[in-house]
Amino acid sequence: MPNRIGHNSGTLWLTRSYNFIDKDPEIDRFRTLYQRDRIKEADLAVLAGLSGSTVNNMFGGKTRRPQHATFAKMAGALGYKYDLVRDDRPDYASEIPKAREERKAYRAMLAKKKERAAKRNGHANGHGKSDGRSK
Repeated sequence: MPNRIGHNSGTLWLTRSYNFIDKDPEIDRFRTLYQRDRIKEADLAVLAGLSGSTVNNMFGGKTRRPQHATFAKMAGALGYKYDLVRDDRPDYASEIPKAREERKAYRAMLAKKKERAAKRNGHANGHGKSDGRSK
């Protein structure tokens, strides 16, 4: 399988179930690319037309979700095309209903989590304690 760059370079539906808790995995892919070419972060920033702090914060962990434009500029600077590549065509007739059910279950889980947090904090409706009158 050739190396591809892009958010959809793996399974098309992966982002539906993958949570970027720590950071966007594309950051590590770009780190590998620029280190393989043996260039410095500062040089990558200059080549990509980005500020040094943008690149430094991304690879240093301060920026967890860089913008698409940042990835696209860095890809171009490294000689790559940052593009969507379709490996196969999903069966939308079966995938869309599954995605809707997963989203429904996720929203229900979030509602329960919010409800539990409100009960822990003594806020039945998610707001502060109030007698209904404005101050």
